Amino acid sequence: MDHDELTHLLRRTEFVVRPERVTELSALSRADAVANILDVGQNGTPALPVYFQSEHLDHGWEQYVAACSWWLDRMVNTPRPMQEKMTLFWHGHFTSAWWDVGKGYHMMLQNHLYRQYALGDFRQLTQKMALEPAMLVYLSNAVNVKGEPNQNFARELMELFTLGVGNYTEADVDASARAWTGHNADWPAYVYQFRSSRHDNFDKTFFGTTKNWDGPDIIDEILRDNPTKKVVAARFIVKKLWQFFAHLSPPATLVEELADVFLATTPGPLDLQQLMQALLTRDEFYSTTARTGLVRTPIEWFAALSFYTGLNGDNMGVAWAAEATGQQFFQPPNVSGWRPNGYWLNTSALNGRAQIARSATWRLRDQHGFDEVYDMTAAQAVDYVAQFFGIHPLSTATRDALITGHQAALDATPWVNWWAATNLLTMILLTPEFHMA
Repeated sequence: MDHDELTHLLRRTEFVVRPERVTELSALSRADAVANILDVGQNGTPALPVYFQSEHLDHGWEQYVAACSWWLDRMVNTPRPMQEKMTLFWHGHFTSAWWDVGKGYHMMLQNHLYRQYALGDFRQLTQKMALEPAMLVYLSNAVNVKGEPNQNFARELMELFTLGVGNYTEADVDASARAWTGHNADWPAYVYQFRSSRHDNFDKTFFGTTKNWDGPDIIDEILRDNPTKKVVAARFIVKKLWQFFAHLSPPATLVEELADVFLATTPGPLDLQQLMQALLTRDEFYSTTARTGLVRTPIEWFAALSFYTGLNGDNMGVAWAAEATGQQFFQPPNVSGWRPNGYWLNTSALNGRAQIARSATWRLRDQHGFDEVYDMTAAQAVDYVAQFFGIHPLSTATRDALITGHQAALDATPWVNWWAATNLLTMILLTPEFHMA
């Protein structure tokens, strides 16, 4: 692969460009490099630590802090980080939120489900997601009973998870809600339990077909049995994945072609690994539009910062510091998840990143870190630090601005200027290049 193509691919799929991965993949074809990145079997069988498999009533905050650090560590240190990138995608797609669900271990079990099926069968993932305790509680299926059907999950299953607005009717929402009655969660553990006495066993009309629909039948109708809806769902997921990995405005023909691949995977349709193999080998993925098309989300920015600085989640205080950036681990703002790009480019969110960058700078400068830049010219120092943080070469505009700023700091005092080096590190972490995905 072309070096620029390869580094673009790695930034989008593995959070950062690891030099050893560049060496490993540089002699491969595009298809083989993508296959290597998608080979998440190299991560072994992911296991959820025992600490996250049960409730800690008196230490809920401590469990959340540990969960944030644990997931960040997986993003940074897993051999094939694409698995964590896909887990992050599903977390923002099949959304639940830690403090709304109220049981941290349910959120961790959901997170683990998304990791296990990150590149698996989309229909199976959707079926399992529907019965996870976190989703049952978050979208109210836990209390969905006949006579008083709750529409929350039924609506979002179609609007946000599989089809999109305009591809169902209010009557379909009502029928789906009735179909899901009885698929509840027991109390107080809120583990999935089907309660037949609370299930609506009467006929319902869904997408024009009248029968005694059951909840899982609804997912199968959308993703397996209804040819028209299955095509709509394939295009819906393809578009969201393209927007997450490439850029926000995929051409309709590209979406249709990738959806055709998604529908034709073997041995069964809707295989995510085969879809991503096709998506990441498209020429359009390597276009200028794609290369400059996405801003790092705060979580992705944290992962890059952790990789280059060696700081972990505890050092950076991600559990509480992330709130100021606009994106907290395990806590999407609502069921529609996070928005891309402009959502992160506001005064408050960038100020949050600046505070974290400054804190990281203090730690990097501790014990005389980066003192070597004292003997460099402003231009040499800028290039050296940019290289360290994986964003060299900088754009001319960024590089000139940093050189000017650093030179002014050097000129401000006749002696070795501790602040000049310190401020340069902070400025590097706030460059457009370090914010770009």
